[in-house]
Amino acid sequence: MMKPDASTHVSPLTIPAVTHQPVPSKAIVILVDGVSADYFVKHRYRLPTLSRLAGEGLSVERLRPTMPGTSMPGRASMMTGAEPQVNGIYGNHIVKDGSFICADAQYMRVPTIAKLATNSGLDVASIGAGLVDPADCNIFVPAWWERGFLQGSRFFKSLPEDRLGRARIIKDPEGRLAAAGVLDLFGFPAARNTVPSTPLMAGLAADHLMVNAAGALACSDNPPDLILTEIEMTDAIQHQFGYESEAAHWSISMADLMIGALVDGLRRVGRESDYAIVVASDHGHSAVHTALYPQAILPDHIWESEGATLHVLVDGSRDRTTVDQLLGQHKVEAWSSDHVPVAERALVATYVAPPGFSFEETPLGTTAQTPTGKPQYASTHGFRPGSIEDDRMCLFGLGGIEPRRLAGSSAEAFAPTVAQILGLSSASFAARGLL
Repeated sequence: MMKPDASTHVSPLTIPAVTHQPVPSKAIVILVDGVSADYFVKHRYRLPTLSRLAGEGLSVERLRPTMPGTSMPGRASMMTGAEPQVNGIYGNHIVKDGSFICADAQYMRVPTIAKLATNSGLDVASIGAGLVDPADCNIFVPAWWERGFLQGSRFFKSLPEDRLGRARIIKDPEGRLAAAGVLDLFGFPAARNTVPSTPLMAGLAADHLMVNAAGALACSDNPPDLILTEIEMTDAIQHQFGYESEAAHWSISMADLMIGALVDGLRRVGRESDYAIVVASDHGHSAVHTALYPQAILPDHIWESEGATLHVLVDGSRDRTTVDQLLGQHKVEAWSSDHVPVAERALVATYVAPPGFSFEETPLGTTAQTPTGKPQYASTHGFRPGSIEDDRMCLFGLGGIEPRRLAGSSAEAFAPTVAQILGLSSASFAARGLL
C-alpha cells in the first residue's frame, strides 16, 4: 500500500466538520484492543475516521500502560480511574484460593464509570464490553469473546458453576435492542464447524455486530446516556500475524470503518453533536521472536503469563529466591509486585522477559524440559514497565470537544474525563479529567 502525502491524510467522507459547542452530556466509549500509540502515529493515514476524530477533538498521543500492559489491567484502570493495586485487576488472571482465575467485573474493588453513571440516574448500555457488571447497566450484552477467554484458561475447572452460563445472558428488560432493530448478537459461526481461519473472521463479524448494536441504540428513539462497546479482533490478529503485518493493517482499518459507520449513523439522525465519541486501546503491541516456557523452567510452581510479564505464586522469601534464580538463568528479571493489592502481594512474584521474549505455555508435542522455542504469538504486550511498545492511543472527539493534543496521560485519567463529558462529579477519582 502506497503511503499518501500529508495532504491526503484525512478522508472527508466519514465525519462532517464540527462546530464547537459546549461539551455534550452523552458518550459512546469504544475500546479498540491492542492499537499502540506508535501504530496510530505511524499509520494514521490508514484510519480516516480516527484521524478526523483526533484532529477535531482531544487527542492523547500516548496513554501510558498499566503494569502489566495486558488487556484486563488496561481496561480496569481506564474504567475505574484507579491503578491495579487499588482496583484489584492486576492481570488477565488474578489469584483466588491458591490458583489463578480469569479476571471479572465481580472482582473489581472500586466502582466503574458505568456504576457511577447508573448511580447518578443516567441510562447506561454495555454492548460487548469487558469488565462491566450487568447490575450497573440498563442494557447489558456480554462480551462475545468471554466464553473463549474462560474456556481457554488453564484453570477452567475452578470456575464457579454459573460463570460460563452468564457469558450469554442479555439484559434488556424493555426490549430496547429489538426496538432499535438489533435481533441477534450471537449468531456468528461456531469455530468447531469451520476451517481454521474462520474463527478470526467470525470474531471480526462479532465485533461488527456489537458496534452496530451500539450505534443502533444511539440512533434509536430512546438513546442511552453512556454506551460502552469494544472491538477485540485487532489484538487477536496481531498476536497471530504480527505487529504491522498486512493482516494487522486490515483489521485495524476495519475497526476504523466500523466506527465510521457508527458516526455516520449519528450524523444521519442529527445526533453527531449529542454524543462524544471516545476511542482508546487497552495496551500496545510489538513483535517477539522467542517464547519462554515457565512450565519447563518452574515445573513445581503455579504461574500465569501476562505476555512478556510473568506472575508466579511463591511461598515465602526463600521460595521467591529460588524462582528468581531459576528464571535468572534465562535473563528474566525479577520485578516489583507493587501493582498487586497489598493483601496478595507476598504471594505473587513478578518477572519480566528480556526484549523480544514472551512467556507462553509449552506447546503440545514439545519436550517438557525445553525452556524456549518459537512463539505461538508473533506479537504481544505486557513488556517491562516503561516500554513504549505498551503505550496506546486515546481520543475524545465530536460533540463540541475543543481540539487539543496532549503528548501523554495516565490510564487513570480516562474515567474522570468520561465523567466530565457526562456531567458527573469527579470527586471520587484520584486523577483529574483531561477536558
